Amino acid sequence: MSNFENLINNVPKKNDKVRDYFLNFFTKKNFKEYEIDPSAGPDSVKAIKTMFESKKDLEERTDLAFSYDPLCLEAFFVYFITTDDAFVNFRFKTYYGMINSYADLPIYQKKSYLRILEFYVEFLLDLHNYTTAIKIQRQIIRLSKHYSRKNINRLSYMYSTIEEADDFYRLYLDAEFDGYDYLMLIVTLLKHEDELRAKEVVLDMFKNIPCSTYLDHMWELYQKDKEQHNFYLLVEECINELNSVPDFFSFVSRIRESAV
Repeated sequence: MSNFENLINNVPKKNDKVRDYFLNFFTKKNFKEYEIDPSAGPDSVKAIKTMFESKKDLEERTDLAFSYDPLCLEAFFVYFITTDDAFVNFRFKTYYGMINSYADLPIYQKKSYLRILEFYVEFLLDLHNYTTAIKIQRQIIRLSKHYSRKNINRLSYMYSTIEEADDFYRLYLDAEFDGYDYLMLIVTLLKHEDELRAKEVVLDMFKNIPCSTYLDHMWELYQKDKEQHNFYLLVEECINELNSVPDFFSFVSRIRESAV
């Protein structure tokens, strides 16, 4: 069996191989083994089937699928990968213009719409357009009514990149943070010299992620413990961001010692 995740995860990195990849994936034979969400309506299924069984070329096949279901993920992904950014951007804006109609969409199309918006965020991140990406990401959370780990991590990355402290702190108040989110928020607050809120976040991190108390003496972490090892790797991955605040580790040390 294959599904949409298989389609997007196995796209070749070389552009000259992408078209052949899609043509080899979307075949009548492969449709029999393709997993379709049970909530997909007749038009959505017809659009997906068109991508696999139509004898038209890839572009015409995509257009035909869109005529049955404008939110067909399979057609959208092909368009997204094979089309120039200027046209992709226009289509994304068109999709975003549909946001007020979201509540009226069938369940399956709601899922598709949110997934397309996630691709929109990825597209904007590649362009380094963090302001619009944050707007779209917040809309995803509003529509889905859910703070997924992916959604929170993405916002943490974007807020820390543009050093937006107040909105980042509000996210902290509303959502459950993991180690990455805590570290990025602390760094962002310290860049704004907001030590009061940074202290609050550090103490909360100590409470919810016990191994984070080793931040200022990482060499004492027990590497054979999975949780401690993963935290060590996280700090290594974030070391450039942490070092952007020269006194980050000494600040954390002061908070830890004062909390004893």
